[in-house]
Amino acid sequence: MRRTSVGDLILPFVIVGLVVYLVFRFLYGSLPPLQYVLPIPIAILAIVEFSLARRVRAVVHHDRDAKPMTAISVARSVALGKASALVAAGICGAAVGVIARVAPDASTVRAAGNDLRVALLLLVAGGLLLVAGLLLERAGIDPSTKRPANGNAPSG
Repeated sequence: MRRTSVGDLILPFVIVGLVVYLVFRFLYGSLPPLQYVLPIPIAILAIVEFSLARRVRAVVHHDRDAKPMTAISVARSVALGKASALVAAGICGAAVGVIARVAPDASTVRAAGNDLRVALLLLVAGGLLLVAGLLLERAGIDPSTKRPANGNAPSG
């Protein structure tokens, strides 16, 4: 499995952002207002992944005080980090799509102002999850292996 690159994150960000913008553009009047609880589970997942990244990094770097983890648990954590980063890019894209649609009306329409505040919180939570996912993915990289110049994992 190769590391997540910026290019891997741009695609879900742009696609989800455009779809959400178009949905809000044409169906905004029939959609319910966004709820403030929407970013909470995303932020909680980010906190959990920050903590897990720290633990995985300690295990991979053979820290004395690290609690042991099986190799499959480390691999699953790395896969979780990669998946979370990709999903978080989509969440950030969705938040930007909502912001782009409702920001012009936020000062005059109460629902748009509410949706703008929720979308901003969602953008922050998505950004936290994106960083946590990338940290978790990279925490599982063995420091004794060198990354080749072409960016691919060593073979063998």
